[in-house]
Amino acid sequence: MTGPLRLLFVDDDPDIRAIVALALGLDPTITLTVVGSGTEALASLRAGGGEVDAALLDVTMPDIDGPSLLTLLRHVMPDLPVIFMTAHSRDRELSMLRAAGAQGVIVKPFAPLTLVEQVRTLLSGRVSSVGS
Repeated sequence: MTGPLRLLFVDDDPDIRAIVALALGLDPTITLTVVGSGTEALASLRAGGGEVDAALLDVTMPDIDGPSLLTLLRHVMPDLPVIFMTAHSRDRELSMLRAAGAQGVIVKPFAPLTLVEQVRTLLSGRVSSVGS
């Protein structure tokens, strides 16, 4: 996916949110909405922030985990491309996330300087996971 991109990023870790915001901010064509929970993500979409082209979701969050959030998002935006971010890099976990409907998976730790390229590559459908 090239050109302007409106992304929703959901992660409960404030440090990861800051790093991802900084990394994706390197691309001036990306508009980023950053929230700290699945509940906040749903509220943002309902409040008119639903103008997104794709979502980047943490897998492990305390209120609504990433796969459950994906299920809820599918009710609102059935065709929304979703990329998961996870520290779990076993083939089984990655396969489960893709089977849940993810466009792709970025494995943590990720390289902030290549995050824009990774996101765009996954959204293009050329690969299904990147990282460690």
